[in-house]
Amino acid sequence: MDKVATLQKSRRNIVPRRRSGRPTADRVAEIDAAIRIAAQQIFFDVGFEAANMDAVAAAAHISKGTLYARYRSKEALFRAVVEDLFAKLSARAGERDHLLPNDLEKRLRHYAKILISVFGWQEYIIATRLVNNAAHAFPEIASVWHDRGTRQYVTLIAEDIDRLGALADDGNIDPVFLANLFLQGIAGWYRSESVNGTVNEAEADAYSNKVVRVIMTAIHSQKMTQPRTIGA
Repeated sequence: MDKVATLQKSRRNIVPRRRSGRPTADRVAEIDAAIRIAAQQIFFDVGFEAANMDAVAAAAHISKGTLYARYRSKEALFRAVVEDLFAKLSARAGERDHLLPNDLEKRLRHYAKILISVFGWQEYIIATRLVNNAAHAFPEIASVWHDRGTRQYVTLIAEDIDRLGALADDGNIDPVFLANLFLQGIAGWYRSESVNGTVNEAEADAYSNKVVRVIMTAIHSQKMTQPRTIGA
């Protein structure tokens, strides 16, 4: 609690002094942004459990009534902060997506490089640690992180595999399974290697390429076993 009190005293003004009258839409957005900025810093500094709404209100220079009118609980505010963190990470990770080729293998190699890069970003490391530390007190947040991260990423990869891999409709190859294989294969290897220190970029590329080759081999094998139509 002492640490929270110190943060309250030392936090600089984030929102200009409140003006009288009904706030404009811009002012409402300004206040909400200030709340999330203040909350994110406090959650980073002291963690989910030690943080409290009084500290957030003081740091954002708003009343507790204003804070609770927007976020009815610390859990709701924490969830909003986690959503913001994911949105920023996702936007950064997708900055070069418009340059992606329509070749599936090259596309998967690109995704693999980005995935490895994300694991090393300080923002990702801090966000993941924050969510993991809060999970036992706020179990729902782990599901939010999974839904916004893992599930959406798997869906993105699966859609590309289905669209660009020209898979048959017989169900022999499941694009979601291959997308999970891609993600878990690379992520699991990275976690294992990072225990011993910094992951070597060349080794990461080599391993990721092996995962991509396994997926491409599975797709090509399915095409080879598809029955040929008469006259083809």
